Amino acid sequence: MKRTVISLILVAALCFTAAAVLAQEAEVTPVPVAATPEPAPMHPTFALLDATGTNVSVSDAAISTLQTCGTCHDVAYITSHTLHGDGGRVVSGVLPPAELVSTDVEMDCFLCHMPDPNNDARLGALASGQADWANTATLAGNGIVTLTDGVYRYNADAFDAAGLLKPEFVTIQDPRSDNCGACHGQVHLDNQTPLVPAAADASQWRTFTTGQVVSPQRISNGGGNISGRSDLTRPWDVHAERVLNCVDCHYSVNNPIYVQTNSSTAPEHLVFDPRRADLGEYIERPSHEFAAGTDTMRSCSTCHDAESSHAWLPYWSQHTEALACETCHVPTLYAPALAVRDATVMHADGSPVDQYRGVEGGLGPVAANTVSTLVTGYQPVLLQQIDADGSQQLSPYNLVTVYYWVAGDDAQAVTDEALRAAYFDGAAYAADVLTAFDADGDGTLSDTELTLDKDSKLNLIAERLTAQGLTDPRIVGEVVPYAIHHDVIGGEWATRDCQTCHSQDSRIVAALPLSNRAPGGVQPTFVSSETVNWNGSISQTSDGILLFQPATQTPAATLYIFGRDSVQIIDLLGVLIVLGASVGVLVHAGLRVIVGRRQATHAEPALKHVYMYSMYERQWHWLQTFVIFGLTFTGLVVHKPDMFSLFNFAWMVDVHNLFALLLVINAALAFFYHLVSGEIKQFIPRPYGFFDHMMEQAVFYLRGIFRGDPHPFEKRRDQKMNPIQQLTYFGLLNVLLPLQILTGVLMWGIQQFPQIATALGGLPVLAPFHTLIAWLLVTFVIVHVYMTTTGHTPLANIQAMIMGYDDVETHPQHSES
Repeated sequence: MKRTVISLILVAALCFTAAAVLAQEAEVTPVPVAATPEPAPMHPTFALLDATGTNVSVSDAAISTLQTCGTCHDVAYITSHTLHGDGGRVVSGVLPPAELVSTDVEMDCFLCHMPDPNNDARLGALASGQADWANTATLAGNGIVTLTDGVYRYNADAFDAAGLLKPEFVTIQDPRSDNCGACHGQVHLDNQTPLVPAAADASQWRTFTTGQVVSPQRISNGGGNISGRSDLTRPWDVHAERVLNCVDCHYSVNNPIYVQTNSSTAPEHLVFDPRRADLGEYIERPSHEFAAGTDTMRSCSTCHDAESSHAWLPYWSQHTEALACETCHVPTLYAPALAVRDATVMHADGSPVDQYRGVEGGLGPVAANTVSTLVTGYQPVLLQQIDADGSQQLSPYNLVTVYYWVAGDDAQAVTDEALRAAYFDGAAYAADVLTAFDADGDGTLSDTELTLDKDSKLNLIAERLTAQGLTDPRIVGEVVPYAIHHDVIGGEWATRDCQTCHSQDSRIVAALPLSNRAPGGVQPTFVSSETVNWNGSISQTSDGILLFQPATQTPAATLYIFGRDSVQIIDLLGVLIVLGASVGVLVHAGLRVIVGRRQATHAEPALKHVYMYSMYERQWHWLQTFVIFGLTFTGLVVHKPDMFSLFNFAWMVDVHNLFALLLVINAALAFFYHLVSGEIKQFIPRPYGFFDHMMEQAVFYLRGIFRGDPHPFEKRRDQKMNPIQQLTYFGLLNVLLPLQILTGVLMWGIQQFPQIATALGGLPVLAPFHTLIAWLLVTFVIVHVYMTTTGHTPLANIQAMIMGYDDVETHPQHSES
């Protein structure tokens, strides 16, 4: 009974709760309303004014941004402090020989400060000759302006009774990344719409010339036809993924929040300059010169602490000094990038022949529908970027090779009109041009046919240009560098494997294909740049592909990459010395064996049991042996990592440094011991009679040892070494070992005290010298090990160094002397 009552109570409560919920849902059912723009949180309402200062809601004239924005902002200051003041510009860059043409169109404030500016309408107005309406066209489609039958009209509902824009239509904002993307490159901030990389679109300039795409979307979630896309779970750009905007780095140079002291102009003693505009002054007079380059723009180190985040990287300071962060953090770009522009020829529509990198086949065309082109991605080349302070870092670049016609003594570029006249008669290719170029006879010219690869083609076009009055028409080629600073990635996608650079196939010197064509056989030249040092040269493969081949030892930059760079003569000399010593040892040992078998048994020499080596001497010797073998092996791995790919390069560097530390400590303690104990005199040759004694010992090794003669000098506790050994150890301990330690310390400490190492030639001098001494030490070890076999038995000397006691030959005559 009790259980039944409880059940009824629970059922009643449940029904009551359900009814309340249903009633609440019925009360809050929303009524559909028309969508309105999101108003700006702080910007006041304002009037849209025409060029005369009249409200456009009255005049119906084109909007003047300078008049409109000038009611509150100092537009005279803004227009004199900006690189974005030309509202008639349709692209943000051009290739040689073209130059950006200035127009008289007012700065378009709406393009950067509205959330959804209509750039297509702006470009359409400019193309149709309505330049004065271009800024007005930017507002088309947002409820303020409409375009009907080619006429721009204002929406009366967007204005209040005073002629001011209603608050809901005032959507002025700080520029977002997609505002910048309208001119500078592809920006895609919508994670829900699959991204398809732009291609062959010069209006997306940075994407067009480098393949950079700014988007938080993971490549695997996009819609591009990218090889291995499903495995590319990285975002296009990690900064976009972290919700950074372009202006976070490219800020206004007088923005009091971001402004920094210009390192290239500030006094040396000034670390921070507190003098800056207050917020009100900045709002009235915001500079539109945005931070760019290394003197004003935020660098990676402004936000990131490289030391703490790169604790795994040996010599991180040396790496970050020589390499820009983008070198490792922009390993690959996954959008097509322009590689070649051949403007010596013309398509039927008047366009040049463009070839792209990062597509299937290496260099090739891109279809208008980019989904039909397989994108494979490309690895940018590394060039020496010159920073504002004159320092240099290897940074990623794309190289675009441009060919075009010039004429006259002053090498003026041939105009498109003149080139069109050379190729066309009216709207069609000239008959003689079609005959010369149309290899397959189909009446059309493909990209493969449109190339000046034969003298007959070259001469024909040159003659047709000359017929127009041009003097000495000829082809020039230029290689233009385009820096890459976006598409940054971190974590597992960044380059972390040391052998990517520290190997013979080093990323540092990876070649970049420049062009698969050379019109007229012309080899391009490098464009002179104040921000780039060309650390390489152009070569041509057997199949005609032009390559840019970076190098580490150039006038532009002198680098030494462990595992990749070496001085061949040093290695060759070292190998010959080691081989020579090894052959000498083998020959000498073989002769001893042969002669020993042929000779009758000699009488055993008189021996006496002597405590020859103290405990410390033995410990020092075997620790030194272990350290030297460790240094030799790890040094060989660092020097030639391709031969020892099983070993981790970074780990080998650390182990090598650890062995070096043990060597120094052991050598220092040994020096102290031998100095205090007086044993140091064992290693100092005595001048009197030394040369004669050395020659006597040499004769023994060259002749006496084969005849079974006794050793010429008795080995005693106070004179353990013969003259040759004394001379060898004197050179080893006073020359080779100190030099090896000194060069090793300088290379290890190049990031702590680089001035000293640089004064001595830096790594290009220290590293080969260190290597040469290493070869000599290896030679010493080989000979030393062999010489231990010259005792009264082959293992007698090794046993003595283990046990301390040695059975030595007695020489009464030498004992007396």
